[in-house]
Amino acid sequence: MSAALRDLGAMTMLGIRGATPGDPALEEDLDACIHAGVRMVILFDRDVATGGERNVRSPEQVRVLTDHVRSRLGPDALVAIDQEGGRVQRLSRAHGFAGWPSARHFASLSEKGQVSQSRSMAIALHDAGIDLSFAPCVDVDINPESPVIGALDRSFSSESAEVVACAQRVLRAHQEAGVGCVLKHFPGHGSASADSHHGIADISRTWDRERELAPYRSLMSERVGVMTGHLILVRLDADRPASLSRVVTTGLLRDTLGFAGPVFTDALDMEGVRGRWSLEEAFRLGVEAGADVLVHACNSARGEYAPDVVRAMEAASLELEGLKPRATLSRERVHALVRPRSDDLE
Repeated sequence: MSAALRDLGAMTMLGIRGATPGDPALEEDLDACIHAGVRMVILFDRDVATGGERNVRSPEQVRVLTDHVRSRLGPDALVAIDQEGGRVQRLSRAHGFAGWPSARHFASLSEKGQVSQSRSMAIALHDAGIDLSFAPCVDVDINPESPVIGALDRSFSSESAEVVACAQRVLRAHQEAGVGCVLKHFPGHGSASADSHHGIADISRTWDRERELAPYRSLMSERVGVMTGHLILVRLDADRPASLSRVVTTGLLRDTLGFAGPVFTDALDMEGVRGRWSLEEAFRLGVEAGADVLVHACNSARGEYAPDVVRAMEAASLELEGLKPRATLSRERVHALVRPRSDDLE
């Protein structure tokens, strides 16, 4: 393994196939991670390309899987998942978990109810061996018909202050359980009329700067990560989405808002990126934008899995120089989100 690939691998999170140790697809993907120095993985309940089950079958099975991932990748490997509640929860009632409300339903609960639901979810994540949750979604519900946010009840509210209040209760519970949280989707997906899973969402005419940045401004002091979306804001960068834009990632998020935590890209295998850029280009642009973690879910209709992505990473690493300081800083920022694992929660 070249030094450049190892450093890029330290900044990459990959999706893996398989639910049980010994599954050939799982072991192949973990071998690819080891080859590239990848120590962060993300789990899914189903595989988009095949339509079948992927990593989640039961609470006990998920814990065996996450323990196995650490046995292969190292004790400090991080396991992530999307666990918002409602339509976006990989640990669902269908697989023996409690099941949790959507953001919109969550906001309608009493404060006591919100705290209870947040603690229940956080403890379930901890017990399953999950280190990092790509939640809460702090997109403001500006467009209730937004196909991937409002229409799916993924926003807490159309009021920024209520979004912040709900998010804080989620964050507190997860921090107490030692599970890191990543806010999404910067700089705001709530006004979009398009779904970035299927192409870049242009929010240039609908984005409300003050309302949509307000949750990030208010939550900057929390121990959180931020996910950048495949969202175009022509006034800031007419060529690249936020996830691949240095103007947005470094300029707006880092320099203007002063965010010092880890920045994650949205999944690079979504069509918002792959419809225009090759994998090699996506990795290079993500690094140049200033992202700490380049997320590739390995879970799209294209059927790109970890071995395919690692080959693209090898090619991209040849064009990237001086990554070691960046990789070191990225790892420090990510690990600061997550408390060392413990099994003493009640």
